Amino acid sequence: MLKNKFPNCLNHSLFEWINLISNVFIPLIIGILTIVLPLQQENLNEHQHENSKTIVFNNRLSYIQSLHDEQYQNILNIYQQALMNLILKYNFSNNSIENERILLIIRTKTLHVLRQLDPVRKLSLIQLLIDSGIQYRINISHVDLSSLIFPPGSFYNHLQFINILARNISLKNIYLFQSNFSYSILDDSLFLNSNCSYADFRYASLQRTDWTNTDVTQAIFNYTNLYQAKLTKEQLAKVQSLQGAILPNGSTVAA
Repeated sequence: MLKNKFPNCLNHSLFEWINLISNVFIPLIIGILTIVLPLQQENLNEHQHENSKTIVFNNRLSYIQSLHDEQYQNILNIYQQALMNLILKYNFSNNSIENERILLIIRTKTLHVLRQLDPVRKLSLIQLLIDSGIQYRINISHVDLSSLIFPPGSFYNHLQFINILARNISLKNIYLFQSNFSYSILDDSLFLNSNCSYADFRYASLQRTDWTNTDVTQAIFNYTNLYQAKLTKEQLAKVQSLQGAILPNGSTVAA
């Protein structure tokens, strides 16, 4: 019986075989496409929806950032105008009671504004104080000046950063001759390729700071915390004093 069936199968023409295969596979392919195409479209729609959400989110962030930038700049502009008005009333040639009152007002305004600004505008404010000559006449201790990035190649000789919080500041290729950082917290900051000769770091915290290629000739590090700071033995040999300092290896110099 099987022998009788096989000849019958072989007797079919090519057209009949093609027609048979078409009748079987075309509905199968259509069925598969009916399932696959909607899934692909659904995935595409989800991807487009996620992209749209990401774009909206990024646009929102940019808008908020622009509002913050505008707000910071407005605060700085108002402060700058107030500072100039007060300086016009200040007499640099004497120490009158009126001068003391003006300096107190400037200090109060300065401390208040510094709390409201971002690091970029804080540095601009510090530059205003330096350029006006007021920075050396008011006390800005205890302010938070962390994350400031000083422009490389700048001159900040005689800078007064006494008793301030200034973690993670960047001082690359900066001139800081005879600057004063005493009692300040400067952990994780960079003093790369800078001139810190004759600078005062007494009682400062300088943990994990980087002093690569920095000149510390005659700098004062009395009672300074230099734990894990990148300072070479050659650099330490050139400083003026290390009395009571905690060295990079954790040992303490005799007081």
